[in-house]
Amino acid sequence: MKKLFVLIMSIFIVSTLWGCKNHKEQILNVYTTTEDEYIDSYVKAFNQKYPNIKVNIIRDSTGVITSKLLAEKESPKADVIWDLAATSLVRLKKEHMLQQYVPNSLSKIDKRFIDKEEKPYWIGVSLWTNAFTVNIKEAKSRGVNIPKSYKELLLPKYKKQISMPNPETSGTGYMFLSSIIQNLGEKEGWSYLDKLNENIRVYEHSGSGPIKSTSMGEQLIGIDMRGESLREEKKSPQIKTFFPEEGLAWDLDGIALIKKKDIKEESKKFMEWILSPEAMKIEAEKRNRVVTYKGISDKNIYPKNFFDLLMKNDIEFSANNREKIINEWNKRYK
Repeated sequence: MKKLFVLIMSIFIVSTLWGCKNHKEQILNVYTTTEDEYIDSYVKAFNQKYPNIKVNIIRDSTGVITSKLLAEKESPKADVIWDLAATSLVRLKKEHMLQQYVPNSLSKIDKRFIDKEEKPYWIGVSLWTNAFTVNIKEAKSRGVNIPKSYKELLLPKYKKQISMPNPETSGTGYMFLSSIIQNLGEKEGWSYLDKLNENIRVYEHSGSGPIKSTSMGEQLIGIDMRGESLREEKKSPQIKTFFPEEGLAWDLDGIALIKKKDIKEESKKFMEWILSPEAMKIEAEKRNRVVTYKGISDKNIYPKNFFDLLMKNDIEFSANNREKIINEWNKRYK
């Protein structure tokens, strides 16, 4: 009887330890540019489905995250890259740092916004565009008209009254810079940027920086992110979001797995979830973005001709010429 009792207790202890092992929390390192105020919404929703996966978020601007990933190339610490500009993802692909993966929802994602390989290295999640954020209260008190075009931003009355993101650290800043070069050509593009620089008060670290400082009255105009500007507009009646007449500069944020010897199953689960309708709805509703999952974006937030408003943007050009364009920008304006 005693031997039987010992045997039963041994089985119980082993089973308990095995169960604890199976339910041990798994850690997932995710590098992202998603703004801090949104991260909890995603992580909490993900953990409702996968409570045993601890999502360790490393968050910074596009330029900083990209540089960090490149610096860690030989010994990668990230498992997943989430919400990184497609121009950076193309660059990382060329460095052989991404893992090909076909998610279950691939057929639901607009093909225009997926890596062109049959087994994609990265998948677009949402589009983001630029806009002008204008402090209409300050503009009215100073008797200054609101700019409606890129051309009007060069007027002398806006001298030191404009803020924009630094293109070296901000994806939004580089998106705008690359768009000007692509759509005006190099000579005319740099000529435009030389004149614009005379009216710039400050180049900010992130794409949302000009929205916040414009809202606080530090300058009249911010060149920034459309979705974030619309969101801030709801809280701050002194600002209003305007779209430049020439069209919208744009880029694509996407998700990818970092290439490693062993790809965690948790990494795949996170990628699958980010590309699910549940996560895409958070992206569309909370961040005011056009998502790549068909049929989810709110048509009331975006104009019917949204895709007609997008300016020319060759993502491969932006990625391949980033270093050259940034070096020229630094030489002229830093």
